[in-house]
Amino acid sequence: MLRKMHKLLGALSNPIYWSGLRHGITPTIEHRLALEGLNIRTVLDVGANRGQFSLLARCLYPAATIYAFEPLQNSAEQFRTLFSDQPNVHLFQVGIGEGLVDIKMFVANDHHASSSILKAHKQSQIFGSREAGEETVRVGRLADFLPLDRILSPCLLKIDVQGYELQVINGCREALPLIDYLYVECSYVELYLRQALAHEVLARLAELGFALRGIFNQHCDPEEGPVIADFLFQSLRSIAPGRAI
Repeated sequence: MLRKMHKLLGALSNPIYWSGLRHGITPTIEHRLALEGLNIRTVLDVGANRGQFSLLARCLYPAATIYAFEPLQNSAEQFRTLFSDQPNVHLFQVGIGEGLVDIKMFVANDHHASSSILKAHKQSQIFGSREAGEETVRVGRLADFLPLDRILSPCLLKIDVQGYELQVINGCREALPLIDYLYVECSYVELYLRQALAHEVLARLAELGFALRGIFNQHCDPEEGPVIADFLFQSLRSIAPGRAI
């Protein structure tokens, strides 16, 4: 409850967020500390939901172009409504994965909770969300939907996909040379069946030339201990001696 009140008060303090509040959408201001110092021209918002992160990105990087990816119909409709007057925000109603396919997605009972292509496991036990239904969605590689020449550096790729992180990273392979920063939500425990855990995601990104720069917003459960956190990575090619992120 205190965390929700803090987010609401933070949103009320900035006029950019008021349009979101009018639609019942609160920006994810908890990510501000991790991201506000970055110089970004392009944001790739994978797992955009109703636009909570894109709303924050509009505030942090007002001159940036945002390309958002959200496969669920209801969430995508709310995103479009929120950003209908923003010409530099573009939504693709698709998910990102390793190949072009129609796939079943499990829809959570709370739009703030975590719908996923993977079936819930400890997610329900720890966070209390439940599967309320299923929806067939379109999934493909990033390059299937977005021409890569639209990605201007410096670029931030945000991934919030409930256990589907490795599939998204693999689906972005063609774009990774153009990406300067990744901001990824990862789990330490199996919230979804057969999901990749944080150490696997970190190892994969290290192989691909990305260095861990910080861990933020870690959630701990009384029984499970550390459960989930947000991880910021920077491309090794963009790190120069003495250069701050």
